[in-house]
Amino acid sequence: MLGFRFNPALSALTLGAAALVSTPILSACQPASALSAANPESFTENLRGRFSYDGVVERYTLEERMAHYGVPGVAVAVIEDGRVVFARGYGVLQAGSEAPVTADTVFSAGSVSKMATALMTLNLIQSGALDLDADISHVLPYWAPEANSPHADAPLTVRMLLSHTGGLNLHGFADFLPGEALPTREQTLNGAAPADHDPLRVEALPGSSYRYSGGGYTLLEGLIVQATGLGFEHSAEQALFEPLGMTRSSFANPLPEDHGNIAKAHDREGAPTALPRGYEAFPERAASGLWTSANDLGRMTAKMINAYRGQSAYLHPVLGQEMMTRVSPSEHGLGPRLEGRGEHFIFHHGGTNNSYRAWMEGHLATGDGLVVLTNGANGMDLAVEIRNAMNDVMGWRVNPVLDVPALDLTEAQLARYEGVYALDPNFPLDLQAQMAAPPFIFDLTIYRENGQLMASYNGGQSGAPLVPVAPDRFYITDFSLRSGVFELKFNTNALAQVTSVEASMGSAETVYLPAS
Repeated sequence: MLGFRFNPALSALTLGAAALVSTPILSACQPASALSAANPESFTENLRGRFSYDGVVERYTLEERMAHYGVPGVAVAVIEDGRVVFARGYGVLQAGSEAPVTADTVFSAGSVSKMATALMTLNLIQSGALDLDADISHVLPYWAPEANSPHADAPLTVRMLLSHTGGLNLHGFADFLPGEALPTREQTLNGAAPADHDPLRVEALPGSSYRYSGGGYTLLEGLIVQATGLGFEHSAEQALFEPLGMTRSSFANPLPEDHGNIAKAHDREGAPTALPRGYEAFPERAASGLWTSANDLGRMTAKMINAYRGQSAYLHPVLGQEMMTRVSPSEHGLGPRLEGRGEHFIFHHGGTNNSYRAWMEGHLATGDGLVVLTNGANGMDLAVEIRNAMNDVMGWRVNPVLDVPALDLTEAQLARYEGVYALDPNFPLDLQAQMAAPPFIFDLTIYRENGQLMASYNGGQSGAPLVPVAPDRFYITDFSLRSGVFELKFNTNALAQVTSVEASMGSAETVYLPAS
């Protein structure tokens, strides 16, 4: 199969050589429009949720929300015009201690590890060590598609692994506590003890669907090791950490305690866990094993932005732009999730291990961006509110307050929307992205409960309330999203009959039709 192999001479001709270079504590209420752009330090007084009600935004302090969510330590970095302009730590390394979090404290980054792996992979493609589109399904001596699989002979490529379009299983992996035996890469891919999961399998025709797969990144890890002739940790040192000046980052697992300045793990109650060491191990390094700091991850995020903008010597613009081009039907480019358009075009990715939550995003039109690292299991809720605050104080417009007006609909208005709706089989898969997976592929049930319209994907059990923002349009405010909002729009005809329901979530959308 002819693969994408980077040709720097051709690219220089094409682009020009210059291109290489609980009840929360309420801190304050104010109208959504009252907060003007400020310096990033002021985010600590302006955390908020996604929604405002009748134009009033509830704002909180960082200290209040860290206590509320039981997250002892946080580190953030802010990027402006492709440069890290602010990086700082807050709180402590471990609850009950006095050791402070700094901008150089390392946290487990969870699936943000995949962004480091993706960036390193593209650099290796640039050097000719890897090929983006060559068939790699039988390259490793210790893994290949099952011989009895209907897709055993279908090409599987690095592009598919990066974008989660390879039809692979193994969404993610369990963490390993201190003292537990760690699986090798071969054991992980083949589901052999001490790995505790199924083998990596090709379960759908490669390239035909979107299936998020940490297993695919573990396969990519093996390809990198084979291509470089080095262990994955050393490959990352040479191909990523050293060139980018990421002096505190490591893929070592378990991370040696003498690495120092390590944010320790905490459960959902904010209590230290993974004792006595105080943190877990993540042997699936490429997928979830990165340890990094706000300073380091900020540099990497800025590098990704600048590569896209043609301002990086590390990665040529051709590959920087390929990275930020959506691979249909996925929501990902070559690694990052992509969302928005024009000045709102952004990339982002979150990270979730048992006791850590991480977030990174880059605004490709403006060169701005944000990194948040936390050492608590509720850290993503906190990171979302930090993101909202930073949006406001920096004058960004990628995550504005969404106002929910006071709108009372009658029982008769609500009743017209009740019913069961099935996925439109003819709606283009390319537009569905992450909604082309459970639960969104199941029937949507709309029903009333105590005068409230509810939505459910399990036949009317455990539904989420629909909050009206127009007579025919509703937000599902209980649906936790790191970016965007889940919205349903009911289309009715001249007989007041619902003809379809449009569902949207970030950049994904789908359509449901009344079930017969």
